[in-house]
Amino acid sequence: MTTRIATITGYLVRSLAHLPIFYKVLIANSLIVVTGAVAGTTLTLLSTGSTEHLFELVALFTIAGTFLSVLINWIVLRAAFRPIDVLEQTADEVRRGNFHVRAPSVPLSDPDLENLTATFNAMLDTLVGYQQRLRELSQRVLTAQEEERQRIARELHDDPAQSLTALLVLLKMLHDRQQPTDGRTLQELIDLTTATLESIRAIAQELRPPVLDDFGLAAALEGLAAQYWQRFGLPVHVYVRGQRQRLSPEIELALYRIAQEALTNVAKHADATNATIDLQFREGTVSLRIEDDGRGFEPREGLGRGLGLFGMRERAELVHGTFALESEPGHGTRITVAVPLESRTQFASTTGVRA
Repeated sequence: MTTRIATITGYLVRSLAHLPIFYKVLIANSLIVVTGAVAGTTLTLLSTGSTEHLFELVALFTIAGTFLSVLINWIVLRAAFRPIDVLEQTADEVRRGNFHVRAPSVPLSDPDLENLTATFNAMLDTLVGYQQRLRELSQRVLTAQEEERQRIARELHDDPAQSLTALLVLLKMLHDRQQPTDGRTLQELIDLTTATLESIRAIAQELRPPVLDDFGLAAALEGLAAQYWQRFGLPVHVYVRGQRQRLSPEIELALYRIAQEALTNVAKHADATNATIDLQFREGTVSLRIEDDGRGFEPREGLGRGLGLFGMRERAELVHGTFALESEPGHGTRITVAVPLESRTQFASTTGVRA
């Protein structure tokens, strides 16, 4: 019997421990009021010597006391704990990524809870400020990186590439005037110079493709697909849907770098036979999807293998876009980026689809 009582008591204690504090206080207050009502009624009747209808009176006061206690406690406690409910809802919104939500002030709330709400909102303001500064810092770092790439690409094109081009012209002139015994040596020099020139041009192209600045994102992605076919033998099909637009330099560069990083991952790690780039212009939005038929991976494992996916997500967020990764072992990988466009976006005069 004692063991059974202990088991039941332990079960009740565990059940109460998992209840929210609102219900704990409600139950405790109700038990106190009901116990007082029953004890007071019983003692009053016994002290007066009137035991007639004792059970009925005790039952009546017990029911009435329980009802009134629960009702009043519910109203008072609900009002008192309302700020905590608001804070919980706000925290859930923050957990989902909405850092602009704030906990509103609740009328008739406890001053201490009001201070807690104000402190929570101040913490969110500070967090948003840190995020904004971090975003600005990341943007400055990426801008400096792109400017340095552009400078190196320009210097490679202007100095070494031009010198090698002049050398190649001179070698070909000598080749035309050569003696039979000098033919092999001159041809080797021509081949070496040609290969070096192509290598420098490829490096300059990878650092900063001129077509991106001159003709826009769609043309740059088509050129990128051709590069990966030449370098890795990877067929990359490019589809451009909707009215082609010239986007802001920041958006074009971000989407180009995301596509470049994604294709590099496909070429080096995916064992894919085909890849697809789908660029779609819509009203107020541009979306980019890179998909392959490779071996895929577990997304959680992929996020820990390097900074490539992190960098792509960061670039998307810097232009206020969204980044989504879908992958499964044996079923390839899909990366989707959507970026909102501003009203000042310029439109190009060309349209079309290239497969």
